[in-house]
Amino acid sequence: MRARLKLLAAFVAVYLSWDAYALAYPLIGRWSVNVLPYFLKLPLTSCHFERSIVEWTVSNGTLHRLMRVIYNTGFSGSMFLTLLLALRDERLSWGLIRRYALTFSILAVSFALFHVYAPHMVYSLPERYAPNNALTPPEFVFPSPHCAVAFVSLMTVWKERGLPAWLLKAYLLLVPVSTVLLGEHWVWDVLGGLAVAALAVLLEKRV
Repeated sequence: MRARLKLLAAFVAVYLSWDAYALAYPLIGRWSVNVLPYFLKLPLTSCHFERSIVEWTVSNGTLHRLMRVIYNTGFSGSMFLTLLLALRDERLSWGLIRRYALTFSILAVSFALFHVYAPHMVYSLPERYAPNNALTPPEFVFPSPHCAVAFVSLMTVWKERGLPAWLLKAYLLLVPVSTVLLGEHWVWDVLGGLAVAALAVLLEKRV
């Protein structure tokens, strides 16, 4: 029981560390460089591309509602649901927590150095977007924190079997999809999140 409580305390501490960073970002991020003008020169960043994707998603009511639920729960859900599955294996759980800590560290350095803004902040898209708050600064776009956390979770439980594991993996795969279909993130943010996750997993294995 003590080991389980220690594990849960470490998980909560890592989770809250990201909120603490977000709250401190107005100070930390004042030197962050806006690279959006260069970012928009990449393929798959045009207004036509983004608007077409979001229009298609919004026009499919059931899909739209599903993607919105997955996106809204994607960050916290990826972490908590994956830990819940991993709790039966203490070694797997501690590895997962270390990977989240490394993921947040890489994202924190990245956002302190440079940032871009989400498609819906650059273009007028046919979707309703929640306003940013203190815990979701508008600069937290590339790499995508949603996608980084989802990919780290997916890589950690990839070899797990059973219905709960398969359902979780399907959910984790849909998190990056939802970010693009809703215009919350660019395609490149998803790839950036994947790179961050791969780096975090590699570092955790080496350390």
